[in-house]
Amino acid sequence: MKVFFSSVVLASLFAAASLGVACSEDVGSSDAKNDAATNTGDAGDDPGAAFNAGEELLVPVPESGRVYAKLASPPAVVTPGEPKTELGWDLAFEGLDVYTNSGPSGSGASLAFGPLDAIAFLDDVAPQVPFLTADKSGGAFVRWYFYEGAPNHGLYSRFHVFGVKDGDKLYKVQVLSYYGKRDGAAVSALYRIRYAEVGQPAKEAVDLDGTAGGTTAGDPNAPSECIDLGTGARTMLTAAAARTSSAWHLCFRRQDISVNGEEGGPRGVGAIDFDAQKTATEKFEDVLDLTPESELARFDAIDAASFDGQTLRGDRVVSAFSGLWTERGVSPAAPGKFAWLVVGADGKTRYLVGFARFDGATATSPGTIVMRVKPVK
Repeated sequence: MKVFFSSVVLASLFAAASLGVACSEDVGSSDAKNDAATNTGDAGDDPGAAFNAGEELLVPVPESGRVYAKLASPPAVVTPGEPKTELGWDLAFEGLDVYTNSGPSGSGASLAFGPLDAIAFLDDVAPQVPFLTADKSGGAFVRWYFYEGAPNHGLYSRFHVFGVKDGDKLYKVQVLSYYGKRDGAAVSALYRIRYAEVGQPAKEAVDLDGTAGGTTAGDPNAPSECIDLGTGARTMLTAAAARTSSAWHLCFRRQDISVNGEEGGPRGVGAIDFDAQKTATEKFEDVLDLTPESELARFDAIDAASFDGQTLRGDRVVSAFSGLWTERGVSPAAPGKFAWLVVGADGKTRYLVGFARFDGATATSPGTIVMRVKPVK
């Protein structure tokens, strides 16, 4: 079993993080991307039955284009004149993507967390979550971790091997740990990674500082650490500065790992998760059994031929919903039976959202989304 600190220390750390984020959510924590992709949803034998509560909202999603919805009662589809600047919408739907009014998607202070067990939708109080996330840039590394859930709210590496391409240079990367020590105390977002240029010996980078100025939510204006995989040079950059800098391949900010390409930055770097197909079926107990030693052989096995025929991409706009709100590998598309916590564009009002079914779905569009919305305290 993978153990970097005692379970008592880690439990205390996660509990403190949860309390800290709970206090910071009202001021718009933008620092998180949850991955609970293997939560199963649970409301008796029929998880969807939980979505009989709240108010129904029908959202017709076209085959192309974006549609917007406000969640305040009565929830409704709206047509903002300037979606990038207006606060009259909370969620946007385009194809099989869901966006919030935040970050690159809008000027609002919307945040989201999920997926949660469907039974959470039955409560009238917002569930305690470890963080809430705004829309942001993300790519190959968006599912590098497994989220443990309550009560510990821990993040554990899946030990996937990632490929990174910069011009004719090929690199491979494996996240070994999200937790480090500072002044003798366990601290989250101090990364340890294994990396190498393909064909060269492996190296490790320890205590890559993704804390972003805090040990819980972090500060969106504080710098975090970025690394050049070729030289090993490490640079502290704010999120805004990183998007205009060519000095790095990967940047670490709380649980997010950015790639310096497309939305992520100007260097033209692309990346791929060579183990992405495993994500849907990985279980927490399996991830816990992985160690840096047990997964070294898989890292070593990646060679130049592993990149042949692969599509490597930089970062694109992602939200808390990206890749998680629909069932994987199903055609036509179908919603996952989960609940989602959403903070409105005002940054204060909270809602539980559930997707009951899709009517007229295709492989690329949900058709009309039948969803339920409930304000919570």
